[in-house]
Amino acid sequence: MFDLKKFLRIIIGVALSVLIGAALMIFVYALPNERAVENIREALPLYEREGTYPSWALGEHSKLDNFTDAIMLLEIIHPTTDLIDAAMLNPRFVLPAEEKPVDALIKILRGDTEGLSETIYPRYWHGYLVILKPLLLLMKANHARIFLAYGVFILFVAALLLCQKILGTPYALALAAAVMILNLVSVSMSFQFAPIYFITMTAIIFMLKKNRRLFDDGLYIYFFAAVGILIAFFDFLTYPIFSVGMLLTFWYVLNRRELLKEKLRAIFKMMTSLLIAWSVGYGGMWSGKWIVSQILTGYETFANAIHQVAVYSRVENDLANVGWQITSLGAIQRNIAVLGHGPIRIFLFAAIIFLLYLLISRRRSLSRRKILPYLFPAALPFVWYALASGHSHIHAFFTYRGLAATIFALACMATEIWQKKKPT
Repeated sequence: MFDLKKFLRIIIGVALSVLIGAALMIFVYALPNERAVENIREALPLYEREGTYPSWALGEHSKLDNFTDAIMLLEIIHPTTDLIDAAMLNPRFVLPAEEKPVDALIKILRGDTEGLSETIYPRYWHGYLVILKPLLLLMKANHARIFLAYGVFILFVAALLLCQKILGTPYALALAAAVMILNLVSVSMSFQFAPIYFITMTAIIFMLKKNRRLFDDGLYIYFFAAVGILIAFFDFLTYPIFSVGMLLTFWYVLNRRELLKEKLRAIFKMMTSLLIAWSVGYGGMWSGKWIVSQILTGYETFANAIHQVAVYSRVENDLANVGWQITSLGAIQRNIAVLGHGPIRIFLFAAIIFLLYLLISRRRSLSRRKILPYLFPAALPFVWYALASGHSHIHAFFTYRGLAATIFALACMATEIWQKKKPT
């Protein structure tokens, strides 16, 4: 259970992680970027052809985010004058008026810096630079995409095979369905979509291999906090709820025999404790950047970040002033619409009908303690969309991926119902 001693240990862990994160950012900004600039320049024709939001198929689910990828690359190629300021404020060049990072990137790579001005982006850690910059020191940007695709595929196969070995084919198929929802083509082709996937799939593999020790020794509370810390450091606020939703479902599936000896309320309390641990790691690490950035540079990072959180979370806010009519329900509907685009609707509709059939046909033999815990992680993406309605509505073309955690939880629930009753 989530007790005070464990909470204090997590807080200490977050504080140490903030210091380590700051050191890593200073280190990566200290690396020379000349070679990286040349390797990014080799990909100039790619970005000239694709533009800001290319799509490899019709529909928002297949859209790539070169807008954010260009920001990442602009940070790498930006000349460093003050190392501490650069690591904490993350400067880059932008075009005046309406910002189009891809256009600014293309302009700089062509050797034209006229009309560019400097801006900063301090409210995120930008920890992806710790991986991306060294990678681009070794290979061209277009080759980095291929390297990324290899990693995405290897992790998927490894997790799938391990899941099939430990939990069985039905649960492996549930994992495959969730990963398919993510759209691995887009994940492989956009640098900003990759961190959540890599961290979550690695965590799943670790859970599958080390579950017994994590569960028996009471280490899951720290494990979830550590994952939250990593997500906050490496992610660019894409679909973080996918991570905790998937891990909570795996935690329950892997340990359901022991957990079903407990009362339903106790199971939900344990799930809530793990969610809180993840949230403390995630929120603590993220806000830690605001604090350490303000201390080291004097810039009011904390106020800037709090303002942006308010903009993306409130229904009536700055977004409404520029024409966005956003509600919590509207954000949920929009993400569901992106998820259910095109032929995917047929599979989702069939899956819903099948789940309803199972619930109705086997209602007399259903155990609430077995089934209801799956609804906890399944509901998390909807809570996230409601709370972060502004961000979730505007960026639904990638935030919809959080619903993959819902798909996985419900697929595992369907598997639980389908399988013959076994003694626990």
